[in-house]
Amino acid sequence: QANKQKSDFDAKQGVAGAASSTVDGVRTLTVSHGQQSRRAYLRSLKKVIESSDVILQVLDARDPLGTRIHPAIEAGILSHFDKRMVLVLNKIDLIPKKNVAEWLAYLRRSHPTVALKAGTGESPYVGQAKGESALGSTMAVGVDGLLQLLKNYARSRGDKKKSKSCITVGIIGYPNVGKSSILNSLKRMRAVGVSPRPGFTTSLQEVVLDKNITLIDSPGVVFDDDDTTMGAGAILRNGIDADSIDDPIPAIQELLGRCSMESIMMTYNVPAYPKGPEGVMQFLAMVARAKGRVMKGGIPDKCMAARFVIHDWNKGKIPYFSVPPNEMDNAGKGAASVGAATIVSKFSEAFDVTKILEAHDQELMDGLKDVDEMDFVQMNSATHSDGKKGADKVLDYLTKEQEGDDDDSSDDAMEEDGAAKGNAEMEDAEDFEFDDE
Repeated sequence: QANKQKSDFDAKQGVAGAASSTVDGVRTLTVSHGQQSRRAYLRSLKKVIESSDVILQVLDARDPLGTRIHPAIEAGILSHFDKRMVLVLNKIDLIPKKNVAEWLAYLRRSHPTVALKAGTGESPYVGQAKGESALGSTMAVGVDGLLQLLKNYARSRGDKKKSKSCITVGIIGYPNVGKSSILNSLKRMRAVGVSPRPGFTTSLQEVVLDKNITLIDSPGVVFDDDDTTMGAGAILRNGIDADSIDDPIPAIQELLGRCSMESIMMTYNVPAYPKGPEGVMQFLAMVARAKGRVMKGGIPDKCMAARFVIHDWNKGKIPYFSVPPNEMDNAGKGAASVGAATIVSKFSEAFDVTKILEAHDQELMDGLKDVDEMDFVQMNSATHSDGKKGADKVLDYLTKEQEGDDDDSSDDAMEEDGAAKGNAEMEDAEDFEFDDE
């Protein structure tokens, strides 16, 4: 019971499971970042996918690819289950207007995509606003387009199957992308709790929107281990609490590697620094001195400076945006060109997605203000090239047919390689006797 409570606590805090490794005869613990999030919440995610007719995958507009499910998992879900997926680009008020249009054009080559800003106020009721000043408020903006899309899909399902005019909509995504806030915005009231702390939502939450649509909120899941960079990607996505990580410096190295030096220099008012690990430490030393983070003897506290930068990054004190990849692949079959974007028409048999999104885009873009991109930190888009192995494990779990109690043990099966190795090392370890003091 105690171990179970500790596991639940670690999952909430974003602390990863530990695996054993031996270096120079000393057995240490290596952290698999995001692992515990999957172990705790993957079963709930599977239930959401199985129960839903439409899946809303919520993305952070500042880093859409970094907060998007691995392509292998995404394709596997849609091929194994008879579902429809809609991408929801949230937090568009935090990026330049031009960047919103670029990401819509890129994302719509794979799935219908709706851009919006979820309501962030603390009032019991979540209002919706329009116009130029709407994005500067705490009210929701652009939710009508998503609601219209869902209602049309419910209507189309009712036409084909009169016995089923109701649909269930599952909301999935990484931690802290705004899943619960979008549900509240659609409901126009605080139906579920929200928090900037990753891992706040720990269970499924079902909310009836109207007589035709039921929404299911799900816990955020970190889909990749991100072991090669000590969880840097998950930390920068605010999927793991930075205070729970022993060494935050790899996250800063990842950050500096993806951002232009000029934008970082302007943000922290520091001079140029060399590239590579040496430059990372030099940058942190300059930030530590500028912020008064100095240890005894005048030594800059680089670790504290790294946590300071990460907190600024995750709390929005550093405005940033990412640019879509340059490669322009073919849109493929089932897609229609709409202006600068190519919108996948997967719902074409049911209703015309294009018309709904065109009307929504026009109203939304008119309300966005033109801002100077020099006021933002520009970063390169994240890639999923190194997470294929972890993605395959997650996909195997989600698509594997489970019976009875087998589902309870499948979480552990995902980590059986690392766990078995750790157990073997424990069996071979020597017993030491400690003298009583």
